[in-house]
Amino acid sequence: MERLMGAPLSDDGFTTRLLDKLHHIRLADLDQRTQQAARHHLLDTVALIYGGSREETTGIAEATLAAARPPGGLPVLGRERRADVLDATFIMAVAGHSLEFDDGFSPGAAHPGVVTVPAALAVGNLVHASGEAVLEAIVAGYETITSIARTAHPMLRGRGFHPTATAGVFAAAAAAGRLLNLDADEQRNAFGLAASSAGGLAAFVQGGDDLKRLHVGHAAREGVFAALLAKQGAAAPPYAIEGPKGFFAAFVDRTDVTGTAIDQTWGITQCYIKPWPCCGNLLSSIDATLRLRREHGFSGEDVATLEVDTYRAAADRAATPWTTAASAQLSFPYLLATALLFGTIRLDHFSGAARANTDVEAMAQRFSFHSSDAMNARYPAGRPSRVKITLKDGRSFERDVNDALGSPSLPLSEDALAQKFVNLAVMVTNETSARALHAAWAGIAEVADIGVLFATPR
Repeated sequence: MERLMGAPLSDDGFTTRLLDKLHHIRLADLDQRTQQAARHHLLDTVALIYGGSREETTGIAEATLAAARPPGGLPVLGRERRADVLDATFIMAVAGHSLEFDDGFSPGAAHPGVVTVPAALAVGNLVHASGEAVLEAIVAGYETITSIARTAHPMLRGRGFHPTATAGVFAAAAAAGRLLNLDADEQRNAFGLAASSAGGLAAFVQGGDDLKRLHVGHAAREGVFAALLAKQGAAAPPYAIEGPKGFFAAFVDRTDVTGTAIDQTWGITQCYIKPWPCCGNLLSSIDATLRLRREHGFSGEDVATLEVDTYRAAADRAATPWTTAASAQLSFPYLLATALLFGTIRLDHFSGAARANTDVEAMAQRFSFHSSDAMNARYPAGRPSRVKITLKDGRSFERDVNDALGSPSLPLSEDALAQKFVNLAVMVTNETSARALHAAWAGIAEVADIGVLFATPR
C-alpha cells in the first residue's frame, strides 16, 4: 500500500493502474500499429479543426471569449485571433466537433480525438514540445478516455449524460499532464480536479445544436486547467475516479471497477475514423447500403423498400428529423436516403437546399428500422447492421456487417485519410496549401517544436 495525502491507496486500484500504464508510454517502444494509429487520429482531428474552424458555433465561442478578455499568444488552427492555452484548447475542441465527422470509440460511445488532440496541441505549443512528445500525449489521452468510457458504458449514456463531455475531461488532463511533465502524484491530482468538472447532458438530442459542440470545448479546457492547477500544487481527492464519492459512483453508480478496462490493447487502436460526416452508430448501415448499391448496380430510384435490423442505440435514430444540419447528421432515414440517391454522403448534403430535397423525403418513406436481441448482443463489440433492399423489379439483396468502413477491422487507406484531410483543409485554404499542410502534419514525429506546424494557411 502506498499513501498519498494520508489516504491509503490500493496498488491495483483503477487510477493507480491507469497512471502506471500512462507512465510507460514511449513512442519508440510502442508497436507499429499503435504509432500509426496515433498519427492517423492526430491527422484526422487536425483536419477537422481546420474544417470546423469557420463554423458558426466556433465563431460564437471565439466572439464570446473576445468580449470577455484580450487575445493571448498562441495560434488557433484555422482562426486569426490568438488565444491563451485554455481558450485555444476550447476553440479547437469546438471546431473539431462541429462537423460530426470526428473519430469515435464504440465500446464507450465517446469521441476521443476532439478532447485529446486540442489539449495536446495547445499545451504542446505552449511548452514548445516535440512532435514525438505530442504523439505520446495523444496516446495517453486516448488511453484515459477509452478506459473510463468503456467502464462507464452503457449506463453513462443511458442516464442521459454525454460520454465525450463527461469522460473527455480526463483525456485532456492526461494529455496536458504528460506535456507538463506531471509526476504520478501530480497527475493523480489532475484527475481528481478534472473529475469535479466532468459534465454534459445529452439533452441536445431534442435540439440546441450548439450545445453538443460546446460540450467538448468545456471538457478539453477543464482537463487542461486541471493539469495546470496540479502543476502549481493544487491537491485533489486521490480516489476521484473510482472512490465511493467519485466519478463512477456519481455518474453510473459503480465502484466495483478494480481490474476493469485498463490491461488491454492500447485504446487508440480500438477507435474508428469516419468516412462520412454523420453519427457513428449509423455508419455500418450506411456502409452496407452503399456496398449493395455498388455491387448490384442499382440506383436510388430503383428501390422499393429498405429494411434495417441493427442495435438499439442506432435504431433509436430512426425517428430523428432532418430539420437542421446537425439533426440531419443523426437522422437514420435522411442519411440512408442520401446514400441511396447520391452514392455517398458529403458535408454539402446537410445544407438547407439538400435537406429540402423532395426526392429524399419520398425515399425515406420506403424505409423501416428495428433492433433485435441478436443485434444488441453483438454491440458494443461491433456495430452490427443487416440491410435488406428490395427493388421495384422484385429483386432483393441483403448484407450483414459487423462493423463499418473506418473501424479498426476495416481501416481507411492512407490515400483515403489523406483525401479526407485535404477535403477539410480546403475549407480554409486552397488545395495546394491543404496538401502542404497534410505533408507537414504527417511528419510531426520528426518535428522538434510543434509550433512550426501552426502556420496560418493561405
